[in-house]
Amino acid sequence: MFAVIYIPNFHLQAALRLEPELRTRPVGLIDDRLPKATIFQLTEAAAKSGVVPGLTSTQAMARCRNILIKSRSIAQEEAATETLLQCAYCFSPNIESTANGICTIDLQGLNQTVDEFWADKILSALAQLSLSAQIGVAETPGLALQAAKNANPFLSVEDTDEFISELPIENLSPPSEILEVLQKWGIRTVGAFLALGKDKLAERLGPDAVELFDSVSTREIRPLNLYAPSAIFEESVEFENPIETLEPLLFMLKRFVEQLARRLEVIYLVAGELHLRIGLQSGQPYEHTFRVPAPTCDVETLFRMLHTHLENVRTEAAIVSLTLAAKPCRAGNHQFGLFEVALRDPNQFHETLARLTGLLGPDRAGTPRLEQSHRPDAFKMESPEFESEQRGKELLKAEISKFKSAIRNPQSAIPLGPALRRFRPSIQVTVEMRNDRPVLMHSPQFTGPIKEARGPWRISGNWWENGWGRDEWDIETSNGDLFRLAQQDDDWTIEGALD
Repeated sequence: MFAVIYIPNFHLQAALRLEPELRTRPVGLIDDRLPKATIFQLTEAAAKSGVVPGLTSTQAMARCRNILIKSRSIAQEEAATETLLQCAYCFSPNIESTANGICTIDLQGLNQTVDEFWADKILSALAQLSLSAQIGVAETPGLALQAAKNANPFLSVEDTDEFISELPIENLSPPSEILEVLQKWGIRTVGAFLALGKDKLAERLGPDAVELFDSVSTREIRPLNLYAPSAIFEESVEFENPIETLEPLLFMLKRFVEQLARRLEVIYLVAGELHLRIGLQSGQPYEHTFRVPAPTCDVETLFRMLHTHLENVRTEAAIVSLTLAAKPCRAGNHQFGLFEVALRDPNQFHETLARLTGLLGPDRAGTPRLEQSHRPDAFKMESPEFESEQRGKELLKAEISKFKSAIRNPQSAIPLGPALRRFRPSIQVTVEMRNDRPVLMHSPQFTGPIKEARGPWRISGNWWENGWGRDEWDIETSNGDLFRLAQQDDDWTIEGALD
């Protein structure tokens, strides 16, 4: 047995999937790629207003003044087809992408009853994805397709001969010349067509008639060309008019995020990563990848990540296309230790950090990391990496090992001198020199002679770029205080006090 999921008016449904509010309005769909673009699919509201397929845009507007004309979008049709296949794959691994808006399922080995309840689950899942479908079940893929096209919204063919005998020949969509001949012969149903016999049809009508015969024959079952849906969930659109402001871009992105979230929720997955691609009129696209700190399907959380980033993006040309892809993963569970803690809302934290970065600059928000340099207080700002749990455990283990080693062998420990209590920021001072040694200091902490000075110790670095260098002195004042002085160029500072 086989089942077919059929989406009627597929091209129109694909075009309106991101704008479901337009389904109740008069809308006509045209194909701009044709020399003479005419309406070939339309909504029920447009049909009630007198619009029929084959009219040009001008003719349709003459019959319905408020009709909305939309162009066929290949990118949206591909996304709708992939949505259908990914949904069907949740119910059976043996699926075929038969045509646009048509998915065939091999029911062999399916460990559940294929009935109206089973079909309703598929239809409900597709309805959440803004796709209205019909399902047919029959002995062969061809008959299942015909059942799907006649379903309302589910049809299971129990008596094949009876179903074929009542099926109009027009349902097979034969070429016009073959249909004309069959009508002259008085052939009105598929049952009468099959009664003519395959050999006689081939002799009189050629290979096209044989292909029609095989599509509904119950004697031959064609093997399915099994299909595995993509592991990446993607939504894409090409704008009819270039976009130059942020508002319409965010409007479409919000629809993309809603669709991707629904598609992931249907198969019980969450978004672990988002990839944004903006096509520009100049031909050079803008791309950015967002890692979701705590994978989720929450629309507001995912949209805020995109919104926060795009507020600080300036493109050199107008936007002509937009693509948003989601890399799915399973919702993670982590058993924390007794003294481990987690962020209450990692996504909110990273959003706040992104806003701070946008306001202050990338070098002023994050976690300070020491640079591999001898320059005092040399550091750079990096984004927090909470996911590097293993690295943190390795560093903690190394520190504990050093501590235990020092306890077991106190003689091997490095002797420690006085601790330097650094001043943040360092204090500007005036120093008088005699025989190249400091002898007098004027500062808020101390003013008077220097009893003893040791140094200078020269440190420098970055000689291959803009080199730097400074001299450091450890001094003792007349009242016994110990300070560290630093001289860079002609400026003197107190770096800290020695305890």
